[in-house]
Amino acid sequence: MEYGKLIEDSFTYAKEGLLGNIATWILLIVLAILPVIPIFIVIGAFVFSMTGGMVPNYLLILSGMAVAIILALILGSFLNGYQIRILRGTTPLPRVSEFGSMFFDGIRYTIIQIIYMIPVIIVIGLTAGAAIMTAISSESNPEAILPLIGGILLGIVIAIILAFIIGLFAVIGVVRFARTGKMGQAFNFPEILATIRKIGWGAYILALILLFVLVFIVEFVVGIIPLIGSIITLIIAPWVVVFTARYISMLYDTGGEAA
Repeated sequence: MEYGKLIEDSFTYAKEGLLGNIATWILLIVLAILPVIPIFIVIGAFVFSMTGGMVPNYLLILSGMAVAIILALILGSFLNGYQIRILRGTTPLPRVSEFGSMFFDGIRYTIIQIIYMIPVIIVIGLTAGAAIMTAISSESNPEAILPLIGGILLGIVIAIILAFIIGLFAVIGVVRFARTGKMGQAFNFPEILATIRKIGWGAYILALILLFVLVFIVEFVVGIIPLIGSIITLIIAPWVVVFTARYISMLYDTGGEAA
């Protein structure tokens, strides 16, 4: 596995595609902003009600946040759909166009992600539910606090490990969906396993860890810049998205798969 080639090619792909077409870069920034708008509206409404001296209606706030999350997933489908185009192996970087097909691909991509994360959601839900029930039944009993915290931490650890394992299959599954256009191929586990074996489990996991570390370092360094860190993060968001999708597409191709 030539990790340096993966990084160099993905960087060049993003650089030439974005610097060579500023309109694409700007449109991708807009698509990155869309999903956070509903959430900011709900948070803004909550802050406004608190500063205005109003008694917050927590049921209304939770309902609003649930709706905002659903809207965020829907609006985020545009950017997800664009990633699918890159995962198909398209070169050079495709234009941001044909929003209908891009949205449709993104919706299917979002559904695939949700299905893959169902086991993690169940673990978190059971952990949170058990914590709430324990808190209610303990009636502020200090002796019940430590087991409660321990249970929550254990649930979080299990959820993280489960998410990592599922993610190994989901990454290849999504590329299979992108290459074939069929959602069922995202869950074709025999073929997914065959692709991972061709890449090599160790090389595959190390490549994903390397990608995670690179993205984390970039976002962390940019994020801690005083005052303008958030603005820079938004500006480079398309670069991170393009780089990541291209990297995963090339990683998939090292398995020698045609589809």
